[in-house]
Amino acid sequence: MGLYLNLLKHIVYNNINRIPAPALCTFLITWRCELKCSMCSIPEREDKAEMDTAQVKAVFDQLDTLDVVRITGGEPFVRDDLAEVVRHIIKVSDPGTIMINTNGIQTQKIVAFARDLGSPRFHFRVSLDGVGERHDEIRGRNAFNKAHATLEGLVRVRARQGIALGVNLTITGKNIDQMEPMQKMCSDLGVDLQYQLARDDRYLLEPHLDTEVGGRGEFSFLDPFSPEDINRILDNISRDTRSFNFREGLVKKFFNKGLRNRLLHNKKVPNTKCVALTSHIRILPTGEVPICIHSNTIVGDLTRQNFHELWFGEKIERHRKTVRNCPGCWMPCEVAPNAIYTGSIVKALF
Repeated sequence: MGLYLNLLKHIVYNNINRIPAPALCTFLITWRCELKCSMCSIPEREDKAEMDTAQVKAVFDQLDTLDVVRITGGEPFVRDDLAEVVRHIIKVSDPGTIMINTNGIQTQKIVAFARDLGSPRFHFRVSLDGVGERHDEIRGRNAFNKAHATLEGLVRVRARQGIALGVNLTITGKNIDQMEPMQKMCSDLGVDLQYQLARDDRYLLEPHLDTEVGGRGEFSFLDPFSPEDINRILDNISRDTRSFNFREGLVKKFFNKGLRNRLLHNKKVPNTKCVALTSHIRILPTGEVPICIHSNTIVGDLTRQNFHELWFGEKIERHRKTVRNCPGCWMPCEVAPNAIYTGSIVKALF
């Protein structure tokens, strides 16, 4: 099925509560990472099990309906089989978009990967939380120089092979003053800058708690922000309206509008239905499937279950009911698929 026809199908299905096979997969390919960032709970899981190459391939053999695969972690490039896994995903699913989040530490490996596989289907996101030593204070010694070198290398690959490229900035109480320098740096490089406010969230920190998403929807930040901080953050985000990728620019505009309304006006507008467990499947390094980024409740295990048994069986329905009753979050990694696969993204045009 063509990309846009499949998108239309998902919009219809999500608005009439029918269950499609997922179009987007967020795959945490590893728990491991070279860094120990202050706002990240992933290091708590570094010693946990991960699927091997054959198991990962077997999981994706069952997921042949994907339009988008988002690969994250941990740090994806610590896995030596990343290129092999990605080639297999392209072979069995042929997704129109493959997004890879990275800390940018392994410059040579990352740029070589992009050069060998790169095409317009690839979207690379490099995490940077400040310029120079300010980034190093959060991520570790010499982290900025390595990540910046990776960005420069990917910019050169983009010129030849048309990859999409952006930067993820996680805002904490330690780097609010870095928004302006980061905007200038990204503008000079010609890359998009995506903002996320660091949340105080238990997801993955206590991964076997039977938490549910219902009752969430409020903001709980990792660091306390004063009203002045919030205004400064939102003013900077509002000024940063340019985008070097049309589709990502729409998502950015939609997200920023909702963030401002929630933080300044206590209004959950715009809002969307959540497509977790319908259009969006999230897979952990173990092969387990949680509800969403906010709930570590495991609904199944693709190393032990057939995908169709898991996705279209009766047991998952109580979890879908929980999602339908959720008041909604405003995390970029959930807002983007929700907006796109319900059609709510059109609100960004007005």
